[in-house]
Amino acid sequence: MTGPGPEAGSPLILSFRHLLTESVSAFLDEADMTCPQTADALSELLVTLSRYREEGALLFPTAFLGDDLGAMMELLGGHDPIPLGSGPRNRATIQRALKQCAPLGQGRWWALYLLRDSAGLTYGIFRTDPFPLADTPLERLRHAPDRGSRVVGVLQLADNIIELRGGGGLCRHVYLSGARIDLEPPSVVLDTLASAVTEQVLPSSREYARGFFRRVMFEVMQSSHGTLVAVLPRERAGSALFVDGILLPRPMDVVSLLDRHHATQDGSAGSAVRAAAQLLRGMMATDGITVLRADGCILGYNVFVRHPETLTRQPGFFGGARRRTYEVLCAALGNELAAAFIRSQDGDVACRRA
Repeated sequence: MTGPGPEAGSPLILSFRHLLTESVSAFLDEADMTCPQTADALSELLVTLSRYREEGALLFPTAFLGDDLGAMMELLGGHDPIPLGSGPRNRATIQRALKQCAPLGQGRWWALYLLRDSAGLTYGIFRTDPFPLADTPLERLRHAPDRGSRVVGVLQLADNIIELRGGGGLCRHVYLSGARIDLEPPSVVLDTLASAVTEQVLPSSREYARGFFRRVMFEVMQSSHGTLVAVLPRERAGSALFVDGILLPRPMDVVSLLDRHHATQDGSAGSAVRAAAQLLRGMMATDGITVLRADGCILGYNVFVRHPETLTRQPGFFGGARRRTYEVLCAALGNELAAAFIRSQDGDVACRRA
């Protein structure tokens, strides 16, 4: 009797890689950048950036792929590109490019570029504008009206969640390694929070105020620290919910600083805007709640509320102290608060409005 063939007892191998590569290949077709080798390399970039670490620290570089460096810089508002290496269009080149460039691409000062040429890929970094009122390179790509720009951007929005972006509104949100797809994308949550913080700002100032808060909060969201935000209506300077914390003796009017910069464009006004952004980052990195107001004012930080004993007894409740605090804030929406936001330490984000 003939025994089983050599493959009869082999285990069935299941891999998501080919499905991802097929989807990325279709995306490149829409971006007018069709290439099987590029699709495989870009898939590697997505997977690696989904939770990229160096020396145990999470890194959040933004990367861009294109065919013409000059056109890419013009589209993205980039400056002073520095080439750092090259290689074939394969996974090894992507890994090497990230190893060499990702630690340099932290924050909003520098971004990574990958340039396709006849020999494969050339990679390096380019300087961006870190000013809190300036569009980021990815925001500029989001606003690009033409899908034929032949530039693709990749950014980690949260753990295992990647935005893959082209011009003309071309976009995919890629969820990897068990990321929850039942939650709103982090970019949508941040838009909700930025809208709540600027809802009662004058229309003439609202758009750039909203951009300021969205950019600063996105940087905070990329940290490993959880955070909570409570947004009060304009007529309030505090809340009966707060039992401890630091409330400023006078609300800090961020929008007036932004208005001054737009009116004067002088150095001191720009410095005040940068300082306000750094102050807000620092407040949101502390324990407790950062308190903002719907007219764009900063009211306080390191604020705490009392948790009703009945909260943890509710059927189906889960989570620690930060989640319990968020539920207390949400219960006060429409009365004491206009919005509540949470970024848990494991990366989940949520925002509710009255």
